[in-house]
Amino acid sequence: MFTSIITSKTYWKSVFLIAVGFIIIFSIVEHFLQYRGLEFDTFVAEKIDNGRWIRYAISRIVGGFLYGTIMAYYFELRKRKAKQ
Repeated sequence: MFTSIITSKTYWKSVFLIAVGFIIIFSIVEHFLQYRGLEFDTFVAEKIDNGRWIRYAISRIVGGFLYGTIMAYYFELRKRKAKQ
């Protein structure tokens, strides 16, 4: 069952959508918790300047991909078990 889930197209579409949603929501929540509002100048100074944007972007992409992979597998497995 693992290989049939991993190789399905719908699984990877779900991974992508869940990952993008996670990246957006997590980034917004973290921004408001860390800066207590819309502080774009401080954000740019801390996260973007001096080449730190690469680390910031990679951490978001990897985190989103991992979360999307785990959650999409869980949803797909639950859906397939319900059909049986």
